[in-house]
Amino acid sequence: MFPVPVSYPTHCYNHSLGDGETGVDCGGQCAPCWSNQACTQAADCLSNQCASNKTCVPLITALTYTPIEIAAQTPRPKFNLSFTYSVDSGPPMLLRELTVRYYFRHNGVAEPIAPSSQVTIDPGNSQSDISTKVLTSVHRFPLPAQDPNVLSTDSYLEIAFNDSMTVTPGTKFTFTEDFVAGNIDQLFDQNSHYSFTKTAGANQTLTVHRGSTRLWGVEPPMALFPECAFAFGVNMNGPALTIGAESLVAESDAQLTFSGGAPYSNKTAKPLPTSDAATTTLLSTARTLNTGDSVLRPVLNGKYWAYAWLTSSVPSATGTLSFGATVADKFVGSANSANARWALVGPYLVDVTGGSLQLTVDGSAQLAGLKLYEAEH
Repeated sequence: MFPVPVSYPTHCYNHSLGDGETGVDCGGQCAPCWSNQACTQAADCLSNQCASNKTCVPLITALTYTPIEIAAQTPRPKFNLSFTYSVDSGPPMLLRELTVRYYFRHNGVAEPIAPSSQVTIDPGNSQSDISTKVLTSVHRFPLPAQDPNVLSTDSYLEIAFNDSMTVTPGTKFTFTEDFVAGNIDQLFDQNSHYSFTKTAGANQTLTVHRGSTRLWGVEPPMALFPECAFAFGVNMNGPALTIGAESLVAESDAQLTFSGGAPYSNKTAKPLPTSDAATTTLLSTARTLNTGDSVLRPVLNGKYWAYAWLTSSVPSATGTLSFGATVADKFVGSANSANARWALVGPYLVDVTGGSLQLTVDGSAQLAGLKLYEAEH
């Protein structure tokens, strides 16, 4: 069955020391420790370095998280974050290798979720604003099996960068981050967010990464799709392209037909949030779907998890998309001549029969792309 659960034993999330852990919720059977917690061997530490005093050598130091919005129900979670890339982290890294993740529950808030980032960097002799180099994205996946002792998570906000400048050890980063839902019909419940706390201090539930290597924190239990689960993807009204490791076919492929929806193209509007080159190309073309049904074929029969890229050239591109009988989250259009909000909504469990996928829209939606992952194998 897909997705594949990724988790540690329940005691690794109870915020207390025990069950063979060397540090609180880390070491032993748990995730390796990320700061200068106790260790018995190198494998207990993210740095793979257990110092002579039996504490882990950290790769990130002086990490401080400060919530700005502390209300449980809010349309706009907001926080400050600062940390220093440790002098013990080894050689310099490229800025584009660094990512930060904040984990939260989607809870049916309207799309698009629009992040806003202010980031400064200080290598030790001067401070500079690098906010224009930020790439932010929201990643969603199915909720894992419920565990009453651990906050379940289906989303994370990722802060990344599109610049190859060199980051030397000892460099300090300072972030002010917030994200707002498409409208206020459904508010965020911050008490359900894995990474949220009402108090300032070191926060082990946000993670910092260098490429695929985690430098700080521990992820919540998640249900992720392996590469082998990817079944099909299509770029609506656009060329074949690759996003991440996944290849999407062109809608014009001779073996693919799509009934319904006027073709749409806008190659000048800037996607908000800023996206990578491949996603920007995907979002520049779409099918404008209005109330009614459309059919994509051929799609092999079976159970899938479905995602859809939705974009908005005008505020009237507001509606709710259904995959067969499965209803997606509402998308609220917001755009002007220069900018277009967008979201990758999903995943939603669908059952394809008759070799076709039916899409139904209540309102209006600009469908830029689709992708499916196998739910069974």
